[in-house]
Amino acid sequence: MNQAFQNRLRKMARHYDKWARRRGLEAYRIYDADLDEFPITVDRYADRLYVAVYQRGEDIEPEAYLPYLSDTLDVPESRIFFKVRQRQSGKAQYEKLDARQQEFPVREYDRTLLVNLTDYLDTGLFLDHRETRRMVGEAAAGKRVLNLFAYTCSFGVYAATAGAERVDNLDLSNTYLDWGRRNFAANGLDPANYGFLREDALQWLRGGVTERYDLIVLDPPTFSNSKMMDDVLDTQRDHVELINGALRRLLPGGMLYFSTNYRRFKLAEEAIAGTAREITAQTLPPDFRKKNLHRCWTITAYS
Repeated sequence: MNQAFQNRLRKMARHYDKWARRRGLEAYRIYDADLDEFPITVDRYADRLYVAVYQRGEDIEPEAYLPYLSDTLDVPESRIFFKVRQRQSGKAQYEKLDARQQEFPVREYDRTLLVNLTDYLDTGLFLDHRETRRMVGEAAAGKRVLNLFAYTCSFGVYAATAGAERVDNLDLSNTYLDWGRRNFAANGLDPANYGFLREDALQWLRGGVTERYDLIVLDPPTFSNSKMMDDVLDTQRDHVELINGALRRLLPGGMLYFSTNYRRFKLAEEAIAGTAREITAQTLPPDFRKKNLHRCWTITAYS
């Protein structure tokens, strides 16, 4: 294995381990495909590593990295987990890949969030939205909060632990809503006191407005053709409808946080019934050196 790769890995681990300890973070990125010839990312989750290998033709087999990661970062091979990342269909997010059920907690800004490095394509926690979660938490006290496309409900956890008056989490998957309930319970919150709504968000937003909120989080997948959905979701095509549907549910003075990880996304500002302010620079954490992971806006409805 290339000495430059090991040196880079060791240097980044030394720097970000210290950085994360100062901030109370147990889940963060160490190596972010920094060298072109080694297209992997290495994330630390407490005492384990999650390694994503991005296949590009004749690349190195994932197993070849194992001894070098173990030796360089002093992590037993049994605590290093690999995922090969390829272009996925929209339904892949909901497909189970394994059944080891090795769920365990990590700490993030005084919250506890449960992750799983084996059973699904993603771990249950999108680390690049760590700062967005913190921003939502800082804004949520005393507010009514709606978390759309909630996944494992981490935005909802931040809002609830910050003292939100109400938190509703909406997602199409019972698997992820149940995971969200466990995340709430892990933070001393009774899930029975919060909303967990199994709904197709696009269809739900097309319906009548029965509740209004001070703060809404809208973080849809780029594309989804899940068999559970009535329609195919394409965030570039559908974002105006999604955003305007969410804006109709804001209370006066309310705020929508909208984000997407579609790298070629273009916001159709002229078609949105509100004022958008891009906050991407504030939401990208420093351990992610690739600066095109997501884009994020705050949007307020026209009065």
